Amino acid sequence: MTTYSTSHDLTNRQRPRHALALAFVFLAFAIAHSALGHPADQSEMRVRPKPHQLEIRLTFNILTLTRFTGIDTDGDGKISMAELTAAQPRIGTYLNQHIHVEINRKKALLGYGMRIEPVWPNPAQTPPMTEPEYAARNVDVTFVQTFEGKVLEDFWLGFEIFEQTGPMQTIHALFEQDGRIEDVSFSVQEPEYLYDTGYASDPFVQEAEKKQKDGNSAPKEEEMPLRPAAVLASASPLAAPAASPPAGTAAGMSAASVAPMGGNPAVKLASPIDAVATAEPPSAERWWMVRAVVIMIMLVVGRKLQLSARARRVSPRRRPRPR
Repeated sequence: MTTYSTSHDLTNRQRPRHALALAFVFLAFAIAHSALGHPADQSEMRVRPKPHQLEIRLTFNILTLTRFTGIDTDGDGKISMAELTAAQPRIGTYLNQHIHVEINRKKALLGYGMRIEPVWPNPAQTPPMTEPEYAARNVDVTFVQTFEGKVLEDFWLGFEIFEQTGPMQTIHALFEQDGRIEDVSFSVQEPEYLYDTGYASDPFVQEAEKKQKDGNSAPKEEEMPLRPAAVLASASPLAAPAASPPAGTAAGMSAASVAPMGGNPAVKLASPIDAVATAEPPSAERWWMVRAVVIMIMLVVGRKLQLSARARRVSPRRRPRPR
């Protein structure tokens, strides 16, 4: 009997400790959950820079879009596909006003052309969505810009959407360029990022730009006459009197030594010129082949040096938000 009471008292004394430990566990879980944020507060972005193009795709859920602008126009607590389609211009205007962009250190926009694509199956057949569905429905908002006459050297993005979305909102961004991926997160603590494409010093891009400029300005070689010396020699009036002397005279013997019997002396006269004209292109062609090989080797070495230098960079370059 005494043993039972002692064990019973120990059990009663241990219960508060177990309850206190469980309380600490639940508190730690709640703090971690609030620090990480709810999935409804997480958005995605994919950026694909090219020498003359910039593509930015933002992925928001409908709950986040409702914080940008009103979508439920009839106020029934549901959003139909017609209401979402009608809200596209307002969504594009809001994003262009609250996501700042600088391209090559000059102010720009996300883009005038925008497309919104729902990412769930059969969106056209979706019935009006209720509020609990807003956080589970994602939409892609894509902007594409093209640049004529200039290379995309760098661009800067600055977000000012966190006042509407709340401080827990985060945007997970992937910068994809030439097979490389850079991971960047935007938040209320870090709302901006400057990305250097490297195209300004890329030897491959510079060589392509040079070839494009040369192709637009230089005349085509095919349009030039191939053998102007032979054509001028055959059409020269000085070659005609050479065939007039009789074959029996000394002049005729001289003419026979210059031209074959029954032939045009102009053809024989043009032969050495034609031989020189046909002998020059092979040497010039060999010279250009050697020069092209040397240029390609230099481009490959320069590209490798550039990639290794870019890989050594650890800290991204950031600068303050423009006022």
